[in-house]
Amino acid sequence: MSNASRLVRFGAFVLALGGWGCAAEQSPTEPATTPNLAAAATTNYTVRDLGTLGGPSSRALAINNAGVIVGESSVGSDLRPHAFVWKNGRMNDLGSLAGGEGEARAINQDGVIVGWSRVKSGNMRAVRWMNGAKKNLGTLGGRNSQALGISVLGFIAGWSETASGDRHAFVWKNGVMTDIGTLGGPTSEAYGINRAGVVVGRSATASGERHAFRWKNGVFKDLGTMGTQSSFASAINTRGQIVGWVGPPRDAAGEELEFADAFLYQNEVMTLLPVGINRPTVFANAISPEGVVVGFAEDVRSEEEDSEDAWVVENGAGQQLPEIVTGYASADGINGSGDIVGYSQVDAGFRTHAVLWQRQ
Repeated sequence: MSNASRLVRFGAFVLALGGWGCAAEQSPTEPATTPNLAAAATTNYTVRDLGTLGGPSSRALAINNAGVIVGESSVGSDLRPHAFVWKNGRMNDLGSLAGGEGEARAINQDGVIVGWSRVKSGNMRAVRWMNGAKKNLGTLGGRNSQALGISVLGFIAGWSETASGDRHAFVWKNGVMTDIGTLGGPTSEAYGINRAGVVVGRSATASGERHAFRWKNGVFKDLGTMGTQSSFASAINTRGQIVGWVGPPRDAAGEELEFADAFLYQNEVMTLLPVGINRPTVFANAISPEGVVVGFAEDVRSEEEDSEDAWVVENGAGQQLPEIVTGYASADGINGSGDIVGYSQVDAGFRTHAVLWQRQ
């Protein structure tokens, strides 16, 4: 992966400019107890290259329980992302709005897909793909919007610019996009929503910090930062377990501004995840209905070719996922069967392809 691509990934952490695939859901259950931190036996995974839409690169962002995968891929010599759906061994372009560019970010158990696409003006719009048709979900009065999560009931979460140009988290339900507000600051973004309609994401506070939040029925909960400068909630499952990351430390300066740690939030307690990879920057991207968490760890300061690794944490124990070629990899989505999707480097040219990790 190029340095520019790696900086874009880190920019999503620092500036909250993007989101990650959300976990598939099942029926609601009571919140799980404190995670078991005892070592678990290593689970074996095989990695499968899902290919591209004809271009050099692709990445998978979410998978549902039926094994249908969504993400983005370049097409031919056009390096702009196109939304795709992968099913029964075949990757297909989902199509876009008039701007010819987009990403599929999440999929629910009924196969309804959400993401974003550009319109003719070049602005972004939140999009829903359902039964072969795409729908522009509009905005909260501004120019741009993205849909980043969808529940089993078809409720959609994401962010939209308002008429003033600020980003606000939204919930889209029954054809209506609703601004859910902020933690007191000017901006917020939603990245995940579960069956119960609980939304998670990140918002500016009145003091100007950016904190992870949980929102339900009009009420915000600031999840805190574990004493760091900021936090980010990326996904929530039907148990109400939330994952994301915190960092950097309050006294960070220079390269230390890149430090982050992955967390699990449950029973109103935030706990750092033992990912099993020694990197200074660790992101948790998705969580399964059973509480299995996936993400990636990296050291953007490193000049080594193998500086970004995908990981999975199950029963309190973390392990690195296999790569097609040793180099760059990230795990971005997981379903109820424990199958994981993301990307892996595929050659010495640092190209990355969408991949599927299957439990053995």
